[in-house]
Amino acid sequence: MTSITSDLLSNDSSSVSSGPQSLQATTQSASKVLVVEPHPTLRTVLVQRLRQDGHLAAAVSSAREAVDLCREQSPDLLVSAELLEQNSALSLAQQLGCSVIVLTARSGVEPLVGLLDDGADDVLRKPFGLEELAARCRTLLKRGRIGLQERVSVGPLEVHLLLRQVTLREKPVELSPREFALLCALLMPPGMVRSRNELLRMAWPPFSGGPRSVDTQVLTLRRKLEQAGLGDGGGITTVRQQGYRFSIDSLPS
Repeated sequence: MTSITSDLLSNDSSSVSSGPQSLQATTQSASKVLVVEPHPTLRTVLVQRLRQDGHLAAAVSSAREAVDLCREQSPDLLVSAELLEQNSALSLAQQLGCSVIVLTARSGVEPLVGLLDDGADDVLRKPFGLEELAARCRTLLKRGRIGLQERVSVGPLEVHLLLRQVTLREKPVELSPREFALLCALLMPPGMVRSRNELLRMAWPPFSGGPRSVDTQVLTLRRKLEQAGLGDGGGITTVRQQGYRFSIDSLPS
């Protein structure tokens, strides 16, 4: 079994294998992250993105491989598909003794609440953006099990990150999963100009969408926020030849 060395932490996608790699640490500061995902392409893309942040990341396709890989050293964080053969991401995390971000394809609020109540440290619903996953991993590794930032409030707008709910003056705003991911990308942090390519990386699954997709989703998001009472443009402004920005100044009190 090969150790993760500096060449595996490079940005070159050719260095990423979809098979298991050792989580043996080469530095004291790097965090050990294990991805457990049956789909080979998604597994490879996820571990490559995590290595870009300097994590000692490894990827396997099953719970059995995860247990075999971690016999001598447990990961700091597990990023795992919800169901693994007859096992689950939660039971695997308990067995490995680490925090877990669960990747689920189930829709609705109840499954997310159930996973969180059952012990998940965070939950991401597929499809999700790579930058969102990377940010949640950084936050969880930094804060340990103290708890994640659950809400982001900008003026009268409040976004519940874990439950993926949006409220405006305590009234719910119904958004699609893509619109929610796009809003989060524009709010992290609010006021920053995001290019179309940045928004694609943050709010779209790997290898999907294009600049026109961003423009279309921004238009629908604006309309929904306007209809909810957030003012003209829903707080989203177009910055010519640069991209989009969620403008705090334009929000009504």
